[in-house]
Amino acid sequence: MPDEPRRHPLFMLLLLVCAVGTAPFLFIGSEPAIVFGLPIWLWSSIGFTLALSLLTAWGILRYWHDDPGPPDGGASEDAPGGAV
Repeated sequence: MPDEPRRHPLFMLLLLVCAVGTAPFLFIGSEPAIVFGLPIWLWSSIGFTLALSLLTAWGILRYWHDDPGPPDGGASEDAPGGAV
């Protein structure tokens, strides 16, 4: 049975934290501080978005693997000549 990311609660928790962090909930009602010409909440959102994308890519590479194909180079019995 293939290993899946949903079977790893810490990975799923980190994905959830990153996904929630992309929305600037913590900055609602506060005076926006400006850093390098952009509000700090935008930098926070960009950081969490980057973390979410990197974590997702890492999870795909780490946990999802294709099953090796048949030893005859990918041709199956259902598709004559290896056609799909």
